[in-house]
Amino acid sequence: MTVRLKTIPEDFRVRELMQWPEVPGGDYVVHLLHKEKLSTPEALSLLVREARVDRGAVAYAGLKDRQAVTDQYLTIERRAVELKLPNLRVQPVGATDRPITSRQSGGNAFTIVVRDMTPPRAASLRRGMPSLLKTGFPNYFDDQRFGCLRHGQGFPMRSVLQGDFERALQQFIAEPSPVAISGDVKLKKTLQLRWGDWETCARIARGPMYEPIFGHLLAHPDDFRGALEHVPLRQRVIHAFAFQSLLWNRAVSRLLRGGVNSAQRLRLATLAGDLLAWKYLAPDREEKLVAMRTPLYGPEGDGGSEPFRRAMQEEMHAAGIERDDFVRNEIPGMIWKEEPRDVLIKPADVADVRLEPDEIHRGKVKATLEFALPRGAYATMMIKRLFAPSWFVPEERDEGGQGGEGRGRFDRDGDDRGRDERSRDEDEA
Repeated sequence: MTVRLKTIPEDFRVRELMQWPEVPGGDYVVHLLHKEKLSTPEALSLLVREARVDRGAVAYAGLKDRQAVTDQYLTIERRAVELKLPNLRVQPVGATDRPITSRQSGGNAFTIVVRDMTPPRAASLRRGMPSLLKTGFPNYFDDQRFGCLRHGQGFPMRSVLQGDFERALQQFIAEPSPVAISGDVKLKKTLQLRWGDWETCARIARGPMYEPIFGHLLAHPDDFRGALEHVPLRQRVIHAFAFQSLLWNRAVSRLLRGGVNSAQRLRLATLAGDLLAWKYLAPDREEKLVAMRTPLYGPEGDGGSEPFRRAMQEEMHAAGIERDDFVRNEIPGMIWKEEPRDVLIKPADVADVRLEPDEIHRGKVKATLEFALPRGAYATMMIKRLFAPSWFVPEERDEGGQGGEGRGRFDRDGDDRGRDERSRDEDEA
């Protein structure tokens, strides 16, 4: 049984909650950016081109989803801009004395429409809300962070840490996506076949992304580590974060096995495998999770509270990596730093669930949810938690699923699966 998210962009609305020190006459003009069917980088490119804004003068707090209607804030140094395009509006709303940053973000407010539900399914959604509001849900990273799995690349960061730089480079540039329909799928297949023949690869793979990589390999045929430094920085950073997030998810799920009563265990399906959640938590366990330090792993950090540090060490061991690998196999742009992340979050400003007939799917019901989450939390993970079955009830699998990956019972009509991962927008939804 499926439910549908993002059938149309208007089904997923995100409003950034932002505070800044209002400084009349300040050098940085705060703007509200409203966009539809555009990623944040795409919207900024339009702004720069249409309003002739210097890209270096623009600052923003976070990336927002392409398949959504979103409102977010940015600052432009010493310029007030008004722009009205069919899918992009920009207008000044204040002034301050410094560029806007993520530290000023208070999270995001969401209005989400879930479609294609049977009446019993919709009723179960409404019944599930009280337990979620009472004890929250695990702050897992959702599938948006793991496009590398949807596109068949795996985790280049893991290959880097294992010292297999050639394999990491192949994952970046010569691993064709099984779902993309973009033009570089054919190119990646050709690079895969011609791998090692750098003259041919350099001839067929032109452009600013590939030329530095194959230029380096022509001069240094076996220096895959050096070639990785020519992979665009954004790609390196995205893939480093993806593997770091995977280990955090798995460490949290492992941690919860020891603290969630078996009768309360729920199953959350993701591209990267099934994760454990809870229906209700004992009050003392909730207090421990709230107080526990559960940071993203960084080799220079202390690893957080002892129970979580132990769970992370076990996951790293299972992945075949050790602390020394980060020094031994360091690649610029693929360096982890310890960052705090709460393991338990609760939504705020939650409105009553509104159930109505689904005008798109005849005979079905749609639900409208309104709530706010802290920055970095995924609204889609909250939706998964509302529909999560018992841990002991196997999740349905899509036919043809690859590699035993956990697949959610969500069909995102609006998912732009044809885009290559290097342009995929990492959002907090």
